[in-house]
This record gives sequence, structure tokens and C-alpha cells, in this order.
Amino acid sequence: MKADLEKAALRYQSFFRTLTDDSVEEYRHLAAPSVRYRDPLVDAKGIDEAVAYMHSWFQGMTDLKFEMGAFALAGDIGFQHWFMIFRIRQTPKRLWNLEGMSKFTFDDDGKVIDHVDYWDASPLLESVPLIGKAVTLTRRMFT
Repeated sequence: MKADLEKAALRYQSFFRTLTDDSVEEYRHLAAPSVRYRDPLVDAKGIDEAVAYMHSWFQGMTDLKFEMGAFALAGDIGFQHWFMIFRIRQTPKRLWNLEGMSKFTFDDDGKVIDHVDYWDASPLLESVPLIGKAVTLTRRMFT
């Protein structure tokens, strides 16, 4: 019997909207053991890598929260527009506000088997010495 994917998608959305370091482990109930979680900085294969990656957010950032925008569900694929708001621990004066879009695929049990985040990593990379100069120069070449 196929799971109610709309309810599964709403649970998934709620997980990120209320995410804390203490609640990261709840991801194990929402995703399949073989989940693949990707964004511009990581390609986590399996639930343990995905959970460890999410925990790392709270090691390097403070005041982390997600604000959810538009959402759509098409068959077994969900799309979520979001803003990730945070401060980097080493430079806490700056408040970051990254805009992105997630695409996630559900299996028949309503568990996420693939999650891809699309967002522009260049503002973060530009803030890193040496790497930042290369990113800025590359960006200028194409704009």
C-alpha cells in the first residue's frame, strides 16, 4: 500500500522548519537508510552521512533556521522553496540569508530516498580567504 505522500511531505517540511541540533536524529524516521542528500557542498550517501552533515551545521553555525516558501508535490517528488538564515560561529556579526530550492523523492513507504538542494554557494565561498578571490574572479569572467 502506497503511503500518503502529502502527509509525508508535510512532515518533511515541518522537520526542516523546526530543525535544531537536538532534532536532527528525527531525520532517521523520515528518510530511507539509503537516502542520498546533496547540495553544493556535500554528497552524503546513506542516513548516517546525511545526519552527520546536518549535525555539522550546528557545529559551524548559530541562530540557524529555515523559513519555508512555496511547496509543490508532483507524484512522488516534492519541491520546497526556502531561506536558510544563520550566523557563522567564526564571524557572528554577519547574518546570512541563503535562498534555495529542494527537490526530494519519496519511496512507496513515504520515506525520502533522494534529496537535492539547489542554492548559490558563491557568496559563502567568496568569504573564504584565497578561495574567495578565485570565486570572485571566476564570477566576473562570466558576468
